[in-house]
Amino acid sequence: RPIWNHFATGFEEKRAVCIAHRRWGKDLLGINLASMASQQRLGTYWHVLPYALQGRAVVWNGIDTMNNRKFLDYFHPKQIKDKHENEMRIRMVNGSIWQVIGGDDIDRHVGTNPVGVVLSEYALMDPRVWDYIRPILRENRGWLFIITTIRGKNHAYKAAKRAEKLMAEGNKNWFYLNQTVDDTGAVSVEQIDADRAEGMSEELIRQEYYNDAEQAIEGAYYAKELKKARRSG
Repeated sequence: RPIWNHFATGFEEKRAVCIAHRRWGKDLLGINLASMASQQRLGTYWHVLPYALQGRAVVWNGIDTMNNRKFLDYFHPKQIKDKHENEMRIRMVNGSIWQVIGGDDIDRHVGTNPVGVVLSEYALMDPRVWDYIRPILRENRGWLFIITTIRGKNHAYKAAKRAEKLMAEGNKNWFYLNQTVDDTGAVSVEQIDADRAEGMSEELIRQEYYNDAEQAIEGAYYAKELKKARRSG
């Protein structure tokens, strides 16, 4: 709701960064924001994942298991003029276009002028995708929503810290939200314990459910030793 309220007052030049635990509903929120924005301003809207194949699996073919409803069904039927399966593109009755694309395929979309962009799983995305999109949104006063689960202190972590700083300084265009399972209750302690019993490492649990940026990436060489060194240093 805080993010929804941030954009509901107007999309122009708005920015938001959301660090949230696995199963929070990040992509679904991005779809609903684009659905609303596409009716307020004629334009092209992108939902970007690190890879095009990932975009098809997660978003284009995605299903909200809580409500047993396809992600694309959150666009109202009266909004949609037609769907293009191959291009993962929806054309709206009012002329707006919403499309799922991959960060690995960004060069193919050079020349397009999106006015609203969702960057999903940003921690796993090439940061140059945002560098490419930034001047476009700056020129057309478009909006951006970055959503991700944490993956250590990489470019997504830095983007979150910048958003947090700008919001704290009173910049009304920026919003930052960080929510763990303790904030939402969307994943129970019993479910996390079941993951732990099935072999999920404590490091991965801290990363996926508690947004712990201090966790070394799973499988990294001497990960635990590096973590101990940082604590003692």
